[in-house]
Amino acid sequence: MRKLACIPLLFVAACGDGEAEKNAAAPATAASLAAGQWELTSEVTAFRAADGGAPRIDTPVGTRATQSVCVGAGQPPIEFFAGDGFTCTTGASYIRNGRMNVTASCTRDGLEGSIQIMADGTFQADSAEFNRNIGTMLSTDGDVEITARVDGRRTGDCTPGTESGGNNAATAG
Repeated sequence: MRKLACIPLLFVAACGDGEAEKNAAAPATAASLAAGQWELTSEVTAFRAADGGAPRIDTPVGTRATQSVCVGAGQPPIEFFAGDGFTCTTGASYIRNGRMNVTASCTRDGLEGSIQIMADGTFQADSAEFNRNIGTMLSTDGDVEITARVDGRRTGDCTPGTESGGNNAATAG
């Protein structure tokens, strides 16, 4: 009878060991985005012309781009979240404990009006994943709504001449 009473305890103990192994394998959450050179690859996953005009930013679904951004100590440059070609004022931002949520109000040469950008995702010590949503509010026709998936990886220290913010060499592909 004593042997039968021990069986439930052995079963419970065996279940607990598997959970500890899963937790040990989970990557550690970074407290902040690591300083250094980052390569960001984006792909447009949704594109919608918001009015009757020809899109003023024409990046259809499937458009891919790669950019390199230098992240200094502290807050990353807005180019990390917005992409190249935008001049932005950062709104609300939260970049801590493995989560990021950033809003920005931007402009772009050749476009009259404002462009709202929101990035939301996660990061670890040497990688980041987020969705970038772009919505234009132009004074002319051609407004768009664009969603892109962005994957980033830290590639090392910043390259010479980029320590102040962004080395934003973008390539479309």
